[in-house]
Amino acid sequence: MLEPLLRGNFARLQSVYDRFPSPARNLLTSARGFVLTRIRHAPETYAIFRGLREHESWNEADIAAFQIRVLQQVLDESRRRVPFYRDYPRVQMRTLDDLRQFPVLTRETVRESHQKLLSSATPAHGRILAGTTGTTGANLKIAYTEDLARENWAFTLRQWAWAGVAPREPRVTFFGARIVPPKRTSPPFWTHNLPERQLLMSIFHLSERNAPAYLDFLRTQAGQVLEGFPSVLGILADFALQRGDRIPMRAVFTTGEPLYPAIREKIETVFGARVFDHYGMTEYCGLIQQCERGRMHLAVEYGFLEILDGDDEPVGPEEDGYFVWTGFLNRAMPLIRYRIGDRGRWRTGGPCTCGRAFPMVVPTITRESDILRCPDGRLFSPRALNQLLKQASSLRSCQFVHDRVDHVVIRAVPGNGDATEDISRIRAQLQQLLGPGMQVTTIIAVEPLARPGGKIPLIVNQVPK
Repeated sequence: MLEPLLRGNFARLQSVYDRFPSPARNLLTSARGFVLTRIRHAPETYAIFRGLREHESWNEADIAAFQIRVLQQVLDESRRRVPFYRDYPRVQMRTLDDLRQFPVLTRETVRESHQKLLSSATPAHGRILAGTTGTTGANLKIAYTEDLARENWAFTLRQWAWAGVAPREPRVTFFGARIVPPKRTSPPFWTHNLPERQLLMSIFHLSERNAPAYLDFLRTQAGQVLEGFPSVLGILADFALQRGDRIPMRAVFTTGEPLYPAIREKIETVFGARVFDHYGMTEYCGLIQQCERGRMHLAVEYGFLEILDGDDEPVGPEEDGYFVWTGFLNRAMPLIRYRIGDRGRWRTGGPCTCGRAFPMVVPTITRESDILRCPDGRLFSPRALNQLLKQASSLRSCQFVHDRVDHVVIRAVPGNGDATEDISRIRAQLQQLLGPGMQVTTIIAVEPLARPGGKIPLIVNQVPK
């Protein structure tokens, strides 16, 4: 159970890690990679992966039968093992519509009932705790297990297979791990995870000044798999386009943010490879993945998806609604009819030409955000600042408002209880990240700033261009 231990001591380990020189950080990154490799590349993972590949031949009736059976298992086990669901009625699932006898859970309900949603089937020492900030920047604590991490990776391997990528191929990663000290001003802005054959690139040091170092290093990795947040890869693509540069990669995988058509086009142009998008969440109750034909498919073995209107009624074909998920895999903290806050619609028009009968879904509204631009040229994507919020538990919403060239306001909406400690910690971390050239202040608000259509950006850039 090394992964729970590492996560439980993350802040202390990070401060120690930052003091080491680059070669030692490579060693420590690889040590963490060894822990993940034991999970991701265990025989059990590949057994799950092979089963998932076999499911690609299912028809609609096979999918419905599977989902009804697993929904029944989830409901029965949750009533027995999870205090929150103890008073839920006994229901015999005959059709998928029978699930509508249960209430829809809001994100706020899940936040407030975290302890009651933990299953007694998973002992405390077997739980891995993670934080997610969701669409509004409000933190939510999620429990899962090492077994779930293994299953989740098998789904990743299936999408890689759709792209023609083998499980152990080398890859370059632009996600949110802080693998380089914030104050570093010269390369390397990356570290090596040798067991995973992975290069981790910092998303916190992107700037015009550092762009040549990033692009030159990426050029040495040409032909490999590239993965990252869309906004981060979009920044890199802009750097390359400004210099007339192209760096061909094998395939590109994106996740964590909306992938808008203009950003997709830039990424595919610069890196000469198709982008495969992926919609998931830290709650581990649903998954949507793009196939080789460009369609987003529901992973039917991962969870059951309803798309509902504001009155919790099913929407029609091609009609926009709220995603409501019932997870199949996270038995440590099962979520039944959980409205995550994102929106989307069912895609119609016949079966996908990839040949799989998995339903097609179009995510339409997840988090939308601006980019924060510092006076010294550094660029911070929403996912870079999102990392600061994952330990907060007292905020209903948190946004970063860039109102002057050298000033950022942390706009916090408290939840229940005193949010002073969380706000103070976020301010200190943001000030350290941005440096002395930026002033960081805080305000308490009643509601988050929203854009037309209900979009709540994490970063609001009000500085005139």
